[in-house]
Amino acid sequence: MKGALFENLVITNMLKLNDHHFKIKEYWYWRDSNGHEVDLLTQQGDGLDIFEIKSTMTILPKLFSGMDYLSNITQGRVRNRTLIYGGNEHYDRTLYQIRNWRGQAELK
Repeated sequence: MKGALFENLVITNMLKLNDHHFKIKEYWYWRDSNGHEVDLLTQQGDGLDIFEIKSTMTILPKLFSGMDYLSNITQGRVRNRTLIYGGNEHYDRTLYQIRNWRGQAELK
């Protein structure tokens, strides 16, 4: 239950920031028939910004699998892959932005 509540907290906050900053973005959840999913995505021009939301404080490779799968099937349309997690640090990796849940206001 903790994971679902955390995900809802983050998504609600992103929607609130979207409204308050007049960004006028639309957000979607994506899941295919095989169970691959991405918690949140938004269109940016011809590209997609995708987000995975996890309450864990430990970053593991499996947390990126849904974003990687969507990136592969959209053939390069994914511009940014962001993991929002329950830890305290921000990281930038080659393919990912990793942001703590308190730093959502900094998301592009």
